[in-house]
Amino acid sequence: MTEENATTEAAPASGARQVAATIVRYGAMLFGTAVLVQIYLAGSGIFAAKGPVKDATSLDPHRLLGNILSVLALLLLIAVIVARPSRRVVITVIVLFVLTAVEGFVAMAGDGAPYVGALHPVLAVVIMGSAALIPLWTRKDTA
Repeated sequence: MTEENATTEAAPASGARQVAATIVRYGAMLFGTAVLVQIYLAGSGIFAAKGPVKDATSLDPHRLLGNILSVLALLLLIAVIVARPSRRVVITVIVLFVLTAVEGFVAMAGDGAPYVGALHPVLAVVIMGSAALIPLWTRKDTA
């Protein structure tokens, strides 16, 4: 190997980076699946609500899973920092983390500004799409 080749070739990923990359890949799959469950919980909570939806205890499972998703988004962010995958994966995980953090505030803003609150399910779709892209971009070629 020449000196020129040594500076342009990427070093093999360390054990920690490989583990973190696996966590990013499967964590994103888990995250996307949990967003689907979250959408179901929102629908069931809304249709089971008696009285104002904002005070409905039937939405408590939806709220709890939203908090769990926030923690999972943070763990994905930490894993992507360790794994150092491609730039698009890093950016997508950062977007997923930020949108997940904003999601709860958008829902709360819906009490006084329904048009802002209407963005809550739209953001959920964007978050789910982002979570779906990450495993596609982190898969190893089998050829």
